[in-house]
Amino acid sequence: MFKVAGTCCLLLWCVNGFCQDRRAPDDLGQRAVREFQNDDRPAAEHDFREVVKRDPSNIVAHIYLGQCLFRQEHYAEAVVFFQKARDLQKGGKELSTVQDRILTDQLVMSYGITGEMKKVHALLDEAIRKDPDYPLNYYNLACAYAEEGEKAKALANLQLAFDRKANILKGEQMPDPRADSSFQKYARDPEFVTLIKKLGYK
Repeated sequence: MFKVAGTCCLLLWCVNGFCQDRRAPDDLGQRAVREFQNDDRPAAEHDFREVVKRDPSNIVAHIYLGQCLFRQEHYAEAVVFFQKARDLQKGGKELSTVQDRILTDQLVMSYGITGEMKKVHALLDEAIRKDPDYPLNYYNLACAYAEEGEKAKALANLQLAFDRKANILKGEQMPDPRADSSFQKYARDPEFVTLIKKLGYK
């Protein structure tokens, strides 16, 4: 399955991003973040909806709302808010490199789950051009190719991902391809097994 940035990274973003966004109503925004931290998904969703209603240009709130919906398995609706955040970014809203990586990961996962593979490829092609050192761009592309039965491209991108594993986000770990549903069809494939051993797995 496509890999997204972990909760720890999103919560770090809260500390360094949303909670310091002075355009957001502090009490409501901070309450929404606390609800998100406490895994109270419906309450966090409700409050983040109100934040984006009050401030439609709040890019970070859109991402939190998308994640609230994603965690409740409302993937198609999550796409709407992740994509809105991407549109805001392209319209001039600035994100740090870490924030951009998180948003890309979330949007790729959402499009992948909803079966919009052309959008997955377009996002990852753009991400790799812009951020060629981030390993999950290649890992997610490997997953996409594996899901599509393109073994050679999947293995090539898996290698590219692990070549860059030192650049994973702080607090994250590279996923284990052996436990990834995208690669299960190749579990006994000699080329996959050889690559896995080359990557350091026993």
